[in-house]
Amino acid sequence: MSKPLSEYFSLKRRYSRSINLERDLEKIDALAGYILTERSTDATRRIVAGLTGESLHRAWTVTGVYGTGKSAFAHFLTSLCAPLNSQIRQTALEIASKILGKDSSDFIAFTKKIPERGLFRAVATAQREPISNTIVRALERGAEVFWSPEKRNKLDVARKLVDLSGQIAAGQAVDSREIPSLIKDVAKSANCGVLLIIDELGKNLEFAVQNQGAEDLYLLQQLAELPKDKECQLFIIGLLHQAFADYGDRLAAVQRNEWAKIQGRFEDIPFKDSPAQMMRLIGQAIDRSIVEAIGCAVHNQASEWLECLPSDIKDEYTQPLLVDTYPLHPIATLALPMLCARYAQNDRSLFTFLTSAEPYSFLNFLKETTLEGDVLPTLKLDRIYDYFLEAVGTGLASRPNLQRWVEIQNLVTDAQHLDADSLRVLKTIGILNLVTTTGAIRATRTLVTLAMCDRPSDRDKNHWEQVIENLLQKGIITHRRQLDELRIWQGSDFNVDAELTALVEQERSPLVNLLSAVRPLKPLVAQRHSYKTGTLRYFERRYIDGLEDLTKLRCSTNDCDGLVGYWVDTASPTHVPASTVDGKPLILLCADKLDLLRIRARELAALKKMQKLPELQSDGVARLEVRYRLVQAEQFLDETLAQAFDLTANQNSCWIQGKQEIVDRLTNFNAKLSDVCDRVYHQGLTLWNELINRRDLTSQGAKARRLLIEIIL
Repeated sequence: MSKPLSEYFSLKRRYSRSINLERDLEKIDALAGYILTERSTDATRRIVAGLTGESLHRAWTVTGVYGTGKSAFAHFLTSLCAPLNSQIRQTALEIASKILGKDSSDFIAFTKKIPERGLFRAVATAQREPISNTIVRALERGAEVFWSPEKRNKLDVARKLVDLSGQIAAGQAVDSREIPSLIKDVAKSANCGVLLIIDELGKNLEFAVQNQGAEDLYLLQQLAELPKDKECQLFIIGLLHQAFADYGDRLAAVQRNEWAKIQGRFEDIPFKDSPAQMMRLIGQAIDRSIVEAIGCAVHNQASEWLECLPSDIKDEYTQPLLVDTYPLHPIATLALPMLCARYAQNDRSLFTFLTSAEPYSFLNFLKETTLEGDVLPTLKLDRIYDYFLEAVGTGLASRPNLQRWVEIQNLVTDAQHLDADSLRVLKTIGILNLVTTTGAIRATRTLVTLAMCDRPSDRDKNHWEQVIENLLQKGIITHRRQLDELRIWQGSDFNVDAELTALVEQERSPLVNLLSAVRPLKPLVAQRHSYKTGTLRYFERRYIDGLEDLTKLRCSTNDCDGLVGYWVDTASPTHVPASTVDGKPLILLCADKLDLLRIRARELAALKKMQKLPELQSDGVARLEVRYRLVQAEQFLDETLAQAFDLTANQNSCWIQGKQEIVDRLTNFNAKLSDVCDRVYHQGLTLWNELINRRDLTSQGAKARRLLIEIIL
């Protein structure tokens, strides 16, 4: 009687949830099952050396792209720094002992050198907010864990943290100058070192970029440079998705240098696993506690694979690894981590594939696939292709620099008329083409054939070889003889990144000219005035800078009723006249965040130029990627323009008919336009007939006028 694979295999619970440092600080079940990998062991060793005084470093950044397990590592580290008699620290030590051994120097350091009473553990997950707000939330969370409610009520610093949290909840930012003394007070009251961990620190840095928040960066520098003494020992760890300075890549050169200087105060710890380590993680995530009934068959099949795998990838596998990762196909086990690292979110996407109930996921494969006879089915590369297309394909297709994925996806879509087996082979070759970097896992005929079989001695090998031959004869795939590789895509010789960088560097047009060319402004209607009078009145909108003589401004057409100038210059205007040369009312609105606006405009202008390059006319793949980048660049510029002229956030300066005013919201600005029209055009006729009350008379209106004149005559 056949049974589904889910009767024999499942996923360990730990891998079906993500870690939130604030929420899970004291939760043992969030720590249970944590795997101390090579990278996390190295990171723990380096940080503990600083905590115990063996190293001079007291500030670190842990840098790794999305989904590499940084939050889980930080949770393990905070658990190591809990009081020695707490259950969560004992659990963390037990995890460490299994990997390191109880007699190892690293394990002894974790056990003996971290104080028995632990550290004051202040943790927070950052938002797009001032870093001072994030630190206050971290300290308050640490106080909740470190002191009892009765103790907190007696401590001045604990009450101050509550007050500051209320201030944040009310929408007010905490003065960054208060933070160093606040941390000193916490350390003094706790009588131990303070471990400050900020997850998603990049969101603070993004906020600093958008709001030109130099004080946020200076605060980070102050904290990293706090003198170490018995009463105040601060250890700070920031979790980042990219290098510290990369968050400021859109700043001016002087500002980027300042960011690089501040980053130098932190020891950076790269956080990235090798594909081999990620393969071991897959094996550790699969629960095979009830696999005894087919255990012998799994071992035999693993031995057979180990003998028959191509020599250039055989070193990646061991017998236990092949057993642990079943029912994943061995080649799928190797390709999956590479695919997640390059086109998704590393460990996070990997474990989402394993644990989610999305179509084509590993969990669904266990439920849908049955064991029949002596055949042990495996999850193959074509299903992984379907999963990525179904679960994250839309996002992949809309992201830049993924021209290889986009073309493969288009070619597979165009081949839907083929039979099911041909499509499966196409998808398998496509996945292997996507992950190929050094050629070790390139799509040779042998590897593709093996990737389609459940076991090396599969009787269907000849069938799959014939399917590959048919695809070659039809010209749907090609064979690169020099590399012995099957290819599904033609590829592109056009380097979009390099060309874009060159064009951006060449672009030296003034910001006014750039914005006028790539994002011209549409007229703005004075809504209330137009509604009340029946006369549609609108203002021309134009970008203006300091090179323009404001006293000589003139509307570009006679039809408009006024001019709104968008000032995009770092220097404020000195004298703003009340009206243009042709007597129309003049309004001037100043911009903010000009550095970012200039970069966005240059990038969009460069992409528009790139679209017209002759090299792209014959390169469909590069042309498609440039089109995707252009859509994204337009979206970014629109967002930056909205931020630059965001009246609510920036309190932009505004001159209305020569008088400087502060306009705090867009509705007020629109009301000001109608107020201006009420004053300037107060003698205008109120006529509620849109056929007659027009600048250009309609054909029906002209006929009516002629008939009326004839009747009068």
